[in-house]
Amino acid sequence: MFNSKPADTPNANSAIDRKRSVIAEDIVIEGNILSQGILEFGGQITGDITADAVVLTSTARVHGRVRARQLTIDGELHGAATALNVNIKYGARVKANFAYETLEVASGAQVVGEYKRISADSFKL
Repeated sequence: MFNSKPADTPNANSAIDRKRSVIAEDIVIEGNILSQGILEFGGQITGDITADAVVLTSTARVHGRVRARQLTIDGELHGAATALNVNIKYGARVKANFAYETLEVASGAQVVGEYKRISADSFKL
């Protein structure tokens, strides 16, 4: 019991293998970002972001489209987003159209846009 190893599952291994990229608030990008891992974004971008997981920090200013399995928004998003799981935090400022499977919006978030539910089967990254 105490010497047993955890079972290797594809989900456990893929979570360990994902790389984490951090883009700080002093970065300004005009163009697109594509990552197969986790992207913590705190800068400004005019363009699209695609990653397995995207965290828009409180300093993030995004004008474009975001596509991710997991999307957390603490900053600003103007445009559109497609994600399986969306979490909009307190203080976030969002003016975007969303396609999502699960959506959580904190009290105090400023949210404007259209929201459409999608199934995990139809989602493609």
